[in-house]
Amino acid sequence: MYYARVVQYKLGIGQRDIAEKLTKEFDKKSRKLVGFRGSVYFFDDPSGEYRALSYWDTKAEAEQAHKKLFPELESKLQSVTREKPIVKFYEVFEATDDEDLMASHIKI
Repeated sequence: MYYARVVQYKLGIGQRDIAEKLTKEFDKKSRKLVGFRGSVYFFDDPSGEYRALSYWDTKAEAEQAHKKLFPELESKLQSVTREKPIVKFYEVFEATDDEDLMASHIKI
């Protein structure tokens, strides 16, 4: 079992360059933190909405990352949007066991 942290923020239409800059910056910082497993980023340019999904070994590590990263993100977003970012934490459920996962990726 592991955990996910999802951050959602809205910049507005035509702000992809800002989203890319923030994503690269916070991805680098996340990768240096204890418990980081990986991340995926979702960009919806027509609506100006952006999401960052990061995976953490434990809930405590996800929460610790949040305490370190979120205030800085909020500060940077204040200069480009009035909307506050939203954060949620999730327990990640794996629907397959290791054997099923391997079988689905290997052609025999």
